[in-house]
Amino acid sequence: MANSVHATIIIIVFCVNNVFSKLKPIPDYLHICHRSNPDIPKCIIESAYFLRPKLAEGIPEFGVAPMDPMLINTLIPTDGNGLKIETTNLLVTGTRNFTINHLIADIDKQKYKFQVRFPHMHILGNYSIDGKIARMVIKGQGDFDLDIYGVKCNVTLLGNVIDINGLNYIRFHHISLRIAISRGSIELRNLFGGDKNLGKLL
Repeated sequence: MANSVHATIIIIVFCVNNVFSKLKPIPDYLHICHRSNPDIPKCIIESAYFLRPKLAEGIPEFGVAPMDPMLINTLIPTDGNGLKIETTNLLVTGTRNFTINHLIADIDKQKYKFQVRFPHMHILGNYSIDGKIARMVIKGQGDFDLDIYGVKCNVTLLGNVIDINGLNYIRFHHISLRIAISRGSIELRNLFGGDKNLGKLL
């Protein structure tokens, strides 16, 4: 998810800075936000919304993988509160329905702050868990089914424009992403030897 959020805004930032102005012709799905636009944040948001269908299916010419469904094959370990959890082979849906809020764009300083919201995301994958909660041993591995609602991603991008062979490029030297979730439910299959009552956590 983080990579998709970054890819979305980075493409829009490129449009703002006319990085794609050398492309002939400019793809129809790229809406350029000129610096002279009196409302750059609004233009960026509208451009991002116009890009949603392309982001969902992926933009291979810019190295952007499909966003919905999104495949995450890498291991995501979590270690804390007495539990070690590892997840793999994640299939994420619902990311195409994002909205962008509170966008602040400082073109001169190449600083962008904004919030991306996802109303509902569904995640399927594999898990392994090992540890204790309140002296209870929790151990298992198998498939999991996760629904999360009210996802908020606060993003900050800091960069600078560099010239390479007469073309402008943006190099981001700082990218931060903070994620908050309103609520969710998860079913861990095969936990406690397959006991469905203990394996379903709300």
